[in-house]
Amino acid sequence: MRRGTTEWFLGAADEEIRALEEVPGIDPERLRELWCAEPELMLRLDRLYAAAQRAFERRTRAAVTEDLLRALRAVARGADVARLDTAVAVAGARLEADTATAASRGLNTGLTCGIVVSPVILTVVFALGAWVPGLFGIDFGCQERQALVHALVCFAGGAMGAVFSVIIRLRDPQKLIRTRAGHGNLVSDPVQLAQILRQEGWYRVVVGWFLATSLFLLVSGGILTVLTPPASPADLCGPGPLTAAGHEALVKAWFFWGALGFLAGLNERWAHGLLRHPSAPRDEPGQTDGPRLP
Repeated sequence: MRRGTTEWFLGAADEEIRALEEVPGIDPERLRELWCAEPELMLRLDRLYAAAQRAFERRTRAAVTEDLLRALRAVARGADVARLDTAVAVAGARLEADTATAASRGLNTGLTCGIVVSPVILTVVFALGAWVPGLFGIDFGCQERQALVHALVCFAGGAMGAVFSVIIRLRDPQKLIRTRAGHGNLVSDPVQLAQILRQEGWYRVVVGWFLATSLFLLVSGGILTVLTPPASPADLCGPGPLTAAGHEALVKAWFFWGALGFLAGLNERWAHGLLRHPSAPRDEPGQTDGPRLP
């Protein structure tokens, strides 16, 4: 159970890669004859057999390698070569699907981790914001607490905006494969691909945090005056309890800063790297610097 859960997130553990020549039950002399008669087919078979042993899911590893070896043994005993050709085509399709699973699972895990960690960070920051000023004899009053709360609401909105932006643009898992391996090529290691995209998913959430925080500082500092908060911290603090209008202004301020952070997080798309492989041709469709909405 534990191993299955771990492999669902991280992929199957690495195992020793075996070559076709090491497979029992196949005559080495007949294998050499097939290499001479069908070099292109055998080259594809050899490449797919090695890739199948590095598949993301264990069941895919077992099923694809068994299908390829079954077809190879049948051809070695005199069956039509077309059977092996069909097995190779099916194996390629299954491995592409396995790579798509690895890419989607890695990216979604990274984004989910960012969303789950965000409330923890918000709680820690709020606690530190209320505790640290007291160490230096600074009074952390109502206005300061309201300003910190607004900043954290904007911060959380940035994380949600970044996740929403990535999900909208990357609905097709095959896009992740093309950008990592190039068109028509298999990713050499789907487990490594999932790890990379986990990191990039987390990185996108962090970008959303910083974008939202930057926009909060610009608006609150009066540098960006196009957007005006419905209520300032001073308006929400007074000698007496909040009135009905004060509570309404408090709620509007939360929604304002949350929406502002969300809009800032949507701009994570300008942080390059997720949709363009560094070695991909720049004039290839879908490989431009600025990721485009599908």
